Amino acid sequence: MTARLPTISIVLPNHNHARELGISLAAIAAQTRPADQIVIVDDGSTDDSLEVISAFATHCPNLLLIKHEQRQGVVAAVNRGVRAASGDYVILASADERILPDCCEAFAEAMAQFPQARLAVSKFTEWFPQTGELRLGQDSECDLWFLCGDGAEWVSPRRFHELLAKAHIRLSVNSAMFERELLLEMGPFDPALRWHSDWFAIYAAAFRHGFCAIPRTLSWFRMEEDSYSSRGAADIADQERVIEALYTKLDTREFADVRSALMRSPSAMVPFMRTMLPMLVKHPKRYPEAMFVGTWWLKQFLQGRRPRAWARFLNRKIRPAAGPAIAIPPSE
Repeated sequence: MTARLPTISIVLPNHNHARELGISLAAIAAQTRPADQIVIVDDGSTDDSLEVISAFATHCPNLLLIKHEQRQGVVAAVNRGVRAASGDYVILASADERILPDCCEAFAEAMAQFPQARLAVSKFTEWFPQTGELRLGQDSECDLWFLCGDGAEWVSPRRFHELLAKAHIRLSVNSAMFERELLLEMGPFDPALRWHSDWFAIYAAAFRHGFCAIPRTLSWFRMEEDSYSSRGAADIADQERVIEALYTKLDTREFADVRSALMRSPSAMVPFMRTMLPMLVKHPKRYPEAMFVGTWWLKQFLQGRRPRAWARFLNRKIRPAAGPAIAIPPSE
């Protein structure tokens, strides 16, 4: 008897992205290995999104459209889509971004190569739609710097800790594929963590189960100053509340292992370190965490690795006099 091949669902939340949907849906339809299911959760759109989706659905019988009459937020929309998905694996796409034609195929091949994997990640690539520019993040940390060949590699939880001790590793939900059951085991996304809910999900999964890493770009992350995450992170008060919610979650028995992992590997928290340290210092009950993270950051400073302006100064002004410049992992 032939074994059943694993199935893939693409989950796409949408709110008022009618203009961009034509591009993102066309990319989904053009997959060299078609998705077995496409789940679109329209989160109370007031533009022409539903008309665009309906037109696309006439040529896509495996599409499931879920409508929220009132907007519930991106986290709720993603969670609804994950729960409605029927695939063994889930790719979390965005209405205003793009996945490349072989995205499903590459992820499926990587999972087949590493049967123990419950998570696969690819390179994080930024897309600036106004100029058409593409770049591998802002630095080498977004480039899966530890990969040394052209093929996918398995990163065990132990190796992940070893790598994080050297430098931050950017894991992004928009360039990943999850085992659906893994996401359901974790919640999937916690609304209290808001724009960091996806960060928590992918790093918790990596700490617990490891991941296979693909040294290629499989999706483009749209870069805009008014995005949900950019607006949220820019509001210091809101950002502090989200980080407090993160530590409250880590205080629970369910995620004690993730808390321990983050204490061992603080570099995973680089994206919000600038706000996190002052917030921890403000709360006496968080002094142990503040001491631990602060000690790590101080070592990074003394090594000339953080903050970014200090690292750049050393790299450009001091180190060239003694020898060739070296790559300096950036700060938060």
